[in-house]
Amino acid sequence: MVSRKDESSAARTADTPLRIVGAALSGALVLAAVGLVALLVVAPKVTGGAALTVLTGSMQPTLRPGDVVVVRGIDTADVCRQVSIGDIITYLPKADDPGLITHRVVAKTVGTFDDQTTCRLITQGDANSAADDPISPKQVRGVFWYGLPRLGWAKQWLVDNPAVVVVAMLVVAAAWWLVPRRRPARVVTLPAPQQPGDRALHERELALREREVAVREAELALVRTREAAPGLPGDRPAPGDAPPGERAGS
Repeated sequence: MVSRKDESSAARTADTPLRIVGAALSGALVLAAVGLVALLVVAPKVTGGAALTVLTGSMQPTLRPGDVVVVRGIDTADVCRQVSIGDIITYLPKADDPGLITHRVVAKTVGTFDDQTTCRLITQGDANSAADDPISPKQVRGVFWYGLPRLGWAKQWLVDNPAVVVVAMLVVAAAWWLVPRRRPARVVTLPAPQQPGDRALHERELALREREVAVREAELALVRTREAAPGLPGDRPAPGDAPPGERAGS
């Protein structure tokens, strides 16, 4: 069998090294974007926490300015039981202060307090020489889960420029759909040509088979004729044989 491809279609859609590299980079960027969205948005929302940007160097070298800190939410009733010395927590320094502080717990006091809680937490920045004021479990907003280095400024820029982000996403989506895709090549199958010698041999075989069939049909016709007329010359007794009546009377 002989197969031929549509050469014009293959030429139009042939992958060049540049196209291959571009497709690989596009796929890597899409995967990276999906991963960042999962780490910065989905995971904090699922755990009731938040993704925060480190603004100062009080927790260096553990956390540096510009890093993203993801904290998981925690109920006030669970703070005294679940938070231990050495944990990093995010809390409100004062009830009327919207700013958040992320420091390490260096001490813990257990008792009964006026706000109906059973402990006080003492925190301190890793780079600070002095501890912070004791805080109540009601001030705690989350427990450190994981950090993403140097992504804080990018995250802040995205938050401050949502229109640019939307336009960029639309441009990428349009480019993705407008880039021509590789089409499957069409395959046309043609029967193999017969050689002159092969054709003559084939014709001789057919003629031989036809003669064999004719001889067989003639033999069958002769057998049927003898069965229908038993007195034909072919059925007479051989010389020297007695007639049937004489054999019966002896």
